[in-house]
Amino acid sequence: MAIREGAWDCPSCGRKGNRGPEKYCGGCGAPRGPEVKFYLPEDAAEVTDPEALKRARSTPDWICEFCGADNRAENAFCSGCGAPRDGAKTRQVVEHRFDAQPAAPPPPPSSKGGLGSRVARFGCLGLIALVALVWFLGRPRETTLTVTGHEWMRSVEVEAFRPVAEEAWEGELPSGARSLSSRREVYRVNRIRTGTETRTRTVSEQVQTGTERVKVGVRDLGNGYFEDIYEDRPVYETRTREETYEEPVYREEPVYRNRIRFEVDRWVRDREPRAEGRGLAPRWPDPALGARERESKRTELYKVTFEDEDGDDYAWEARSEAEWRSYREGQSYKGKVQGSKIMELESPEQGS
Repeated sequence: MAIREGAWDCPSCGRKGNRGPEKYCGGCGAPRGPEVKFYLPEDAAEVTDPEALKRARSTPDWICEFCGADNRAENAFCSGCGAPRDGAKTRQVVEHRFDAQPAAPPPPPSSKGGLGSRVARFGCLGLIALVALVWFLGRPRETTLTVTGHEWMRSVEVEAFRPVAEEAWEGELPSGARSLSSRREVYRVNRIRTGTETRTRTVSEQVQTGTERVKVGVRDLGNGYFEDIYEDRPVYETRTREETYEEPVYREEPVYRNRIRFEVDRWVRDREPRAEGRGLAPRWPDPALGARERESKRTELYKVTFEDEDGDDYAWEARSEAEWRSYREGQSYKGKVQGSKIMELESPEQGS
Protein backbone atom coordinates (compact mmCIF):
# COMPACT_ATOMS: atom_id res chain seq x y z
CA MET A 1 0.00 0.00 0.00
CA ALA A 2 1.33 3.43 -0.96
CA ILE A 3 2.67 5.83 1.67
CA ARG A 4 2.24 9.59 1.19
CA GLU A 5 3.57 12.55 3.10
CA GLY A 6 0.99 14.61 4.94
CA ALA A 7 0.97 18.25 5.97
CA TRP A 8 -0.03 20.47 8.90
CA ASP A 9 -0.86 24.14 9.46
CA CYS A 10 0.86 26.21 12.10
CA PRO A 11 -1.52 27.46 14.81
CA SER A 12 0.95 30.23 15.78
CA CYS A 13 1.61 32.06 12.51
CA GLY A 14 -0.99 30.44 10.23
CA ARG A 15 1.56 29.06 7.78
CA LYS A 16 -0.08 26.29 5.76
CA GLY A 17 1.36 23.17 4.28
CA ASN A 18 4.22 22.41 6.64
CA ARG A 19 5.65 18.97 5.85
CA GLY A 20 4.03 16.31 8.01
CA PRO A 21 7.22 14.81 9.53
CA GLU A 22 8.67 18.24 10.44
CA LYS A 23 8.27 19.07 14.14
CA TYR A 24 8.73 22.83 13.75
CA CYS A 25 6.98 25.41 11.55
CA GLY A 26 8.99 26.45 8.52
CA GLY A 27 7.67 29.99 8.89
CA CYS A 28 7.99 30.94 12.58
CA GLY A 29 9.83 27.97 14.09
CA ALA A 30 7.03 27.18 16.57
CA PRO A 31 6.78 23.52 17.62
CA ARG A 32 4.11 21.41 15.99
CA GLY A 33 2.20 20.81 19.25
CA PRO A 34 -0.33 18.12 20.24
CA GLU A 35 -3.37 20.11 19.03
CA VAL A 36 -2.20 20.08 15.41
CA LYS A 37 -4.06 17.71 13.05
CA PHE A 38 -2.43 16.16 10.00
CA TYR A 39 -4.09 16.23 6.60
CA LEU A 40 -3.25 14.80 3.20
CA PRO A 41 -2.88 17.31 0.31
CA GLU A 42 -4.63 16.28 -2.90
CA ASP A 43 -1.36 16.36 -4.84
CA ALA A 44 0.69 14.44 -2.26
CA ALA A 45 3.16 12.19 -4.06
CA GLU A 46 3.97 8.64 -3.06
CA VAL A 47 6.97 8.28 -0.73
CA THR A 48 9.77 6.14 -2.23
CA ASP A 49 12.78 7.04 -0.07
CA PRO A 50 13.68 3.95 2.03
CA GLU A 51 14.53 5.97 5.14
CA ALA A 52 11.28 7.92 4.96
CA LEU A 53 9.31 4.71 4.41
CA LYS A 54 10.98 3.15 7.45
CA ARG A 55 10.00 6.11 9.61
CA ALA A 56 6.44 6.15 8.21
CA ARG A 57 5.94 2.48 9.04
CA SER A 58 7.17 2.89 12.63
CA THR A 59 4.74 3.59 15.48
CA PRO A 60 3.10 7.03 15.80
CA ASP A 61 4.88 10.00 17.36
CA TRP A 62 4.63 10.42 21.11
CA ILE A 63 3.85 13.66 22.97
CA CYS A 64 5.95 14.85 25.91
CA GLU A 65 3.91 15.22 29.09
CA PHE A 66 6.11 18.11 30.29
CA CYS A 67 6.57 20.42 27.29
CA GLY A 68 3.99 19.02 24.81
CA ALA A 69 6.58 18.53 22.05
CA ASP A 70 6.19 15.83 19.36
CA ASN A 71 8.84 13.12 19.29
CA ARG A 72 9.66 10.34 16.89
CA ALA A 73 8.81 6.81 17.94
CA GLU A 74 12.48 5.83 18.31
CA ASN A 75 13.25 8.69 20.74
CA ALA A 76 13.54 7.54 24.37
CA PHE A 77 13.79 11.13 25.61
CA CYS A 78 12.04 14.32 24.55
CA SER A 79 14.04 16.29 21.99
CA GLY A 80 12.60 19.49 23.41
CA CYS A 81 13.14 19.21 27.18
CA GLY A 82 14.92 15.88 27.65
CA ALA A 83 12.15 14.29 29.73
CA PRO A 84 11.88 10.47 29.49
CA ARG A 85 9.17 8.89 27.39
CA ASP A 86 7.78 6.76 30.23
CA GLY A 87 3.94 6.91 30.20
CA ALA A 88 3.76 9.45 27.36
CA LYS A 89 0.72 9.37 25.07
CA THR A 90 1.08 8.63 21.38
CA ARG A 91 -0.83 10.19 18.53
CA GLN A 92 -3.82 8.22 17.30
CA VAL A 93 -3.88 6.26 14.05
CA VAL A 94 -7.07 7.39 12.31
CA GLU A 95 -8.75 6.00 9.21
CA HIS A 96 -10.56 8.35 6.82
CA ARG A 97 -12.94 6.46 4.55
CA PHE A 98 -14.02 8.12 1.32
CA ASP A 99 -17.64 6.97 1.72
CA ALA A 100 -17.80 8.56 5.20
CA GLN A 101 -16.57 12.00 4.15
CA PRO A 102 -19.18 14.74 4.78
CA ALA A 103 -20.32 16.65 1.73
CA ALA A 104 -18.51 19.92 1.14
CA PRO A 105 -20.61 22.95 2.11
CA PRO A 106 -21.97 24.96 -0.82
CA PRO A 107 -20.00 28.12 -1.67
CA PRO A 108 -21.38 31.33 -0.15
CA PRO A 109 -23.53 33.41 -2.49
CA SER A 110 -21.66 36.10 -4.36
CA SER A 111 -22.18 39.69 -3.23
CA LYS A 112 -21.66 40.89 -6.80
CA GLY A 113 -24.88 39.59 -8.27
CA GLY A 114 -25.40 40.49 -11.92
CA LEU A 115 -28.40 42.10 -13.55
CA GLY A 116 -30.32 38.83 -13.56
CA SER A 117 -29.94 38.31 -9.81
CA ARG A 118 -30.93 41.93 -9.10
CA VAL A 119 -34.04 41.56 -11.26
CA ALA A 120 -34.89 38.31 -9.44
CA ARG A 121 -34.51 40.03 -6.06
CA PHE A 122 -36.74 42.93 -7.10
CA GLY A 123 -39.27 40.45 -8.50
CA CYS A 124 -39.38 38.56 -5.19
CA LEU A 125 -39.79 41.80 -3.26
CA GLY A 126 -42.63 42.83 -5.56
CA LEU A 127 -44.39 39.49 -5.08
CA ILE A 128 -44.02 39.75 -1.30
CA ALA A 129 -45.44 43.27 -1.38
CA LEU A 130 -48.40 42.11 -3.50
CA VAL A 131 -49.16 39.22 -1.14
CA ALA A 132 -48.95 41.58 1.84
CA LEU A 133 -51.35 44.03 0.13
CA VAL A 134 -53.88 41.29 -0.65
CA TRP A 135 -53.70 40.06 2.94
CA PHE A 136 -54.12 43.60 4.29
CA LEU A 137 -57.17 44.33 2.15
CA GLY A 138 -58.77 40.93 2.76
CA ARG A 139 -58.11 40.58 6.47
CA PRO A 140 -61.06 40.60 8.90
CA ARG A 141 -61.86 44.11 10.15
CA GLU A 142 -63.62 45.17 13.31
CA THR A 143 -66.86 47.15 13.00
CA THR A 144 -70.13 47.92 14.73
CA LEU A 145 -73.11 45.96 13.39
CA THR A 146 -76.68 47.15 13.93
CA VAL A 147 -79.66 44.77 13.63
CA THR A 148 -81.94 45.75 10.72
CA GLY A 149 -84.31 42.76 10.66
CA HIS A 150 -85.01 39.05 11.00
CA GLU A 151 -85.55 36.38 8.32
CA TRP A 152 -86.77 32.81 8.71
CA MET A 153 -87.49 29.67 6.73
CA ARG A 154 -89.27 26.47 7.79
CA SER A 155 -89.95 23.33 5.77
CA VAL A 156 -91.57 19.93 6.29
CA GLU A 157 -90.55 16.87 4.31
CA VAL A 158 -93.50 14.70 3.26
CA GLU A 159 -93.19 11.01 2.43
CA ALA A 160 -95.69 8.94 0.46
CA PHE A 161 -96.27 5.20 0.74
CA ARG A 162 -96.39 4.01 -2.87
CA PRO A 163 -95.07 1.31 -5.17
CA VAL A 164 -91.50 1.57 -6.46
CA ALA A 165 -89.73 -0.63 -9.01
CA GLU A 166 -86.52 -2.39 -7.99
CA GLU A 167 -84.37 -5.37 -8.98
CA ALA A 168 -82.90 -8.28 -7.04
CA TRP A 169 -81.66 -11.83 -7.55
CA GLU A 170 -84.18 -14.65 -7.27
CA GLY A 171 -84.58 -15.62 -3.63
CA GLU A 172 -83.51 -12.19 -2.36
CA LEU A 173 -86.78 -10.26 -2.86
CA PRO A 174 -88.13 -8.29 0.13
CA SER A 175 -91.39 -9.17 1.82
CA GLY A 176 -94.46 -7.97 -0.08
CA ALA A 177 -92.64 -7.73 -3.42
CA ARG A 178 -94.68 -8.27 -6.61
CA SER A 179 -92.77 -9.74 -9.54
CA LEU A 180 -92.96 -7.77 -12.81
CA SER A 181 -90.48 -9.60 -15.06
CA SER A 182 -87.58 -12.03 -15.00
CA ARG A 183 -84.44 -12.57 -17.08
CA ARG A 184 -81.42 -14.86 -16.98
CA GLU A 185 -78.13 -13.13 -16.15
CA VAL A 186 -74.61 -14.14 -15.18
CA TYR A 187 -74.58 -14.25 -11.40
CA ARG A 188 -70.85 -15.08 -11.11
CA VAL A 189 -68.02 -16.68 -13.11
CA ASN A 190 -66.17 -19.70 -11.74
CA ARG A 191 -62.52 -20.25 -12.76
CA ILE A 192 -61.85 -23.98 -13.08
CA ARG A 193 -58.30 -25.26 -13.44
CA THR A 194 -57.94 -27.62 -16.40
CA GLY A 195 -54.18 -28.30 -16.35
CA THR A 196 -50.85 -26.58 -16.96
CA GLU A 197 -48.96 -25.14 -19.90
CA THR A 198 -45.18 -25.21 -20.31
CA ARG A 199 -43.77 -21.75 -20.95
CA THR A 200 -40.33 -20.15 -21.26
CA ARG A 201 -39.10 -16.94 -19.65
CA THR A 202 -35.84 -15.01 -19.52
CA VAL A 203 -34.25 -14.73 -16.08
CA SER A 204 -31.56 -12.15 -15.20
CA GLU A 205 -29.11 -12.70 -12.37
CA GLN A 206 -25.94 -11.14 -10.98
CA VAL A 207 -22.89 -13.40 -11.26
CA GLN A 208 -19.55 -12.67 -9.57
CA THR A 209 -16.79 -12.76 -12.15
CA GLY A 210 -13.86 -11.79 -9.94
CA THR A 211 -12.58 -9.10 -7.60
CA GLU A 212 -10.98 -5.69 -7.98
CA ARG A 213 -8.63 -3.75 -5.76
CA VAL A 214 -10.29 -0.48 -4.75
CA LYS A 215 -8.84 2.46 -2.81
CA VAL A 216 -11.39 3.22 -0.07
CA GLY A 217 -9.58 5.78 2.07
CA VAL A 218 -6.38 6.81 3.79
CA ARG A 219 -4.92 6.06 7.23
CA ASP A 220 -3.31 8.84 9.29
CA LEU A 221 -0.26 7.07 10.77
CA GLY A 222 0.17 9.69 13.51
CA ASN A 223 3.70 10.68 12.44
CA GLY A 224 3.07 12.99 9.49
CA TYR A 225 2.54 10.23 6.94
CA PHE A 226 -0.58 8.69 5.42
CA GLU A 227 -1.14 5.21 4.07
CA ASP A 228 -3.61 4.33 1.31
CA ILE A 229 -6.33 1.86 2.31
CA TYR A 230 -7.41 -0.74 -0.23
CA GLU A 231 -10.10 -3.38 -0.21
CA ASP A 232 -10.89 -6.31 -2.47
CA ARG A 233 -14.44 -5.89 -3.75
CA PRO A 234 -16.41 -8.37 -5.84
CA VAL A 235 -17.08 -7.62 -9.50
CA TYR A 236 -20.43 -8.70 -10.93
CA GLU A 237 -22.00 -8.86 -14.33
CA THR A 238 -25.58 -9.42 -15.36
CA ARG A 239 -26.22 -12.67 -17.17
CA THR A 240 -29.45 -13.94 -18.64
CA ARG A 241 -30.71 -17.45 -19.14
CA GLU A 242 -33.86 -19.12 -20.37
CA GLU A 243 -35.91 -21.30 -18.05
CA THR A 244 -39.12 -23.24 -18.42
CA TYR A 245 -41.98 -23.30 -15.97
CA GLU A 246 -45.50 -24.65 -15.69
CA GLU A 247 -48.31 -22.09 -15.68
CA PRO A 248 -51.81 -23.11 -14.59
CA VAL A 249 -54.51 -23.05 -17.28
CA TYR A 250 -58.11 -22.17 -16.37
CA ARG A 251 -61.43 -22.05 -18.10
CA GLU A 252 -64.22 -19.71 -17.11
CA GLU A 253 -67.61 -21.19 -16.39
CA PRO A 254 -70.49 -18.71 -15.97
CA VAL A 255 -73.20 -19.42 -13.38
CA TYR A 256 -76.64 -18.09 -14.36
CA ARG A 257 -79.47 -16.97 -12.11
CA ASN A 258 -82.80 -15.22 -12.53
CA ARG A 259 -82.75 -11.43 -12.14
CA ILE A 260 -86.19 -10.30 -10.96
CA ARG A 261 -87.70 -6.88 -11.57
CA PHE A 262 -90.35 -6.32 -8.94
CA GLU A 263 -92.63 -3.75 -7.39
CA VAL A 264 -92.87 -3.09 -3.64
CA ASP A 265 -94.59 -0.45 -1.48
CA ARG A 266 -92.16 1.85 0.35
CA TRP A 267 -92.12 5.22 2.10
CA VAL A 268 -90.37 7.62 -0.30
CA ARG A 269 -89.73 11.36 -0.27
CA ASP A 270 -92.54 13.06 -2.16
CA ARG A 271 -92.36 16.82 -1.57
CA GLU A 272 -91.18 19.51 0.89
CA PRO A 273 -93.58 22.43 1.45
CA ARG A 274 -91.81 25.58 2.70
CA ALA A 275 -92.76 28.79 4.49
CA GLU A 276 -90.47 31.82 4.77
CA GLY A 277 -90.69 35.47 5.63
CA ARG A 278 -89.45 38.38 7.74
CA GLY A 279 -90.14 39.41 11.31
CA LEU A 280 -90.38 37.49 14.57
CA ALA A 281 -93.49 35.39 13.80
CA PRO A 282 -92.25 32.25 12.02
CA ARG A 283 -94.77 29.52 11.19
CA TRP A 284 -94.68 25.98 9.92
CA PRO A 285 -96.17 25.27 6.49
CA ASP A 286 -99.32 23.14 6.29
CA PRO A 287 -98.23 19.82 4.71
CA ALA A 288 -101.85 19.02 3.77
CA LEU A 289 -101.30 15.29 4.19
CA GLY A 290 -103.32 13.01 1.98
CA ALA A 291 -104.00 9.29 2.20
CA ARG A 292 -100.86 7.15 2.57
CA GLU A 293 -98.73 10.22 3.40
CA ARG A 294 -96.76 11.17 6.52
CA GLU A 295 -94.50 13.90 7.85
CA SER A 296 -90.76 13.23 7.92
CA LYS A 297 -87.89 15.62 8.72
CA ARG A 298 -88.51 19.24 9.70
CA THR A 299 -85.98 21.95 8.83
CA GLU A 300 -85.72 25.51 10.15
CA LEU A 301 -83.31 28.35 9.35
CA TYR A 302 -83.07 31.70 11.13
CA LYS A 303 -81.03 34.72 9.96
CA VAL A 304 -80.44 38.16 11.49
CA THR A 305 -79.67 41.01 9.09
CA PHE A 306 -77.20 43.74 10.03
CA GLU A 307 -75.82 47.00 8.68
CA ASP A 308 -72.26 48.16 9.44
CA GLU A 309 -70.91 51.69 9.95
CA ASP A 310 -70.45 52.13 6.20
CA GLY A 311 -74.01 51.10 5.35
CA ASP A 312 -73.07 47.64 3.99
CA ASP A 313 -75.54 44.80 4.62
CA TYR A 314 -74.72 41.43 6.21
CA ALA A 315 -76.62 38.31 7.30
CA TRP A 316 -75.87 36.11 10.32
CA GLU A 317 -77.26 32.57 10.65
CA ALA A 318 -78.35 31.94 14.25
CA ARG A 319 -77.74 28.60 15.88
CA SER A 320 -81.25 28.42 17.38
CA GLU A 321 -84.58 30.23 17.37
CA ALA A 322 -83.89 31.50 20.89
CA GLU A 323 -80.60 33.09 19.85
CA TRP A 324 -82.25 34.56 16.74
CA ARG A 325 -84.94 36.25 18.86
CA SER A 326 -82.33 37.62 21.29
CA TYR A 327 -80.85 39.96 18.66
CA ARG A 328 -83.21 42.94 18.90
CA GLU A 329 -83.81 45.26 15.97
CA GLY A 330 -81.95 48.57 16.29
CA GLN A 331 -79.45 47.20 18.81
CA SER A 332 -75.70 47.33 17.98
CA TYR A 333 -73.02 44.69 18.45
CA LYS A 334 -69.25 44.51 17.97
CA GLY A 335 -68.10 42.13 15.27
CA LYS A 336 -65.53 41.28 12.62
CA VAL A 337 -66.36 41.10 8.92
CA GLN A 338 -64.42 39.81 5.95
CA GLY A 339 -65.76 40.50 2.49
CA SER A 340 -69.51 39.97 2.69
CA LYS A 341 -69.38 37.62 5.70
CA ILE A 342 -69.58 38.16 9.44
CA MET A 343 -66.65 36.25 10.96
CA GLU A 344 -67.26 37.09 14.65
CA LEU A 345 -70.23 38.57 16.48
CA GLU A 346 -70.96 39.53 20.07
CA SER A 347 -73.51 37.41 21.88
CA PRO A 348 -76.94 39.00 22.48
CA GLU A 349 -76.05 39.57 26.17
CA GLN A 350 -72.97 41.66 25.22
CA GLY A 351 -74.74 44.06 22.84
CA SER A 352 -75.21 47.73 23.67
